Amino acid sequence: MESAPSKKKDYLQILVIPILIVLAVGAGIGLAGLGIYQVVTGSNVFALPSGTTSTGQIVSVSMPNGVGTNQTLNFVPVNVTLAKGGTVKWTNNDPTPHTVTSTSVPSGAQSFDSKNMVQGSIFTYTFTVGGTYQYICAYHAWMHGAVTVTG
Repeated sequence: MESAPSKKKDYLQILVIPILIVLAVGAGIGLAGLGIYQVVTGSNVFALPSGTTSTGQIVSVSMPNGVGTNQTLNFVPVNVTLAKGGTVKWTNNDPTPHTVTSTSVPSGAQSFDSKNMVQGSIFTYTFTVGGTYQYICAYHAWMHGAVTVTG
């Protein structure tokens, strides 16, 4: 006479194993999606919020939609830190024109000014002198930020 399979084994085969497979596939798809997002946008989704980077890499800063009319908004992120030789890329995602204009730079560094940036404009600047750089939008007094360069 044959014995009936145990309830524990049935439970494992019928319910737990398929759930684990679905979770594993979902995690793989999610990580692949993050990779595609990074390729399409150029944004490192695993970067630290401060924008920390190493020499030669790019840190992105956004002028978000609405920042030209909403004084509670600002550059995103406001403060970034990168190694000497790194580049900051500012993108105007707002319909209002903006600037990226330095107000103070370390000794030996050059000031920078993007001039007028309409929506979709990009301004990049490579930092070769260590120290802290303060900048503003010349059109909107509430918009200010800082770049700290290490090394």
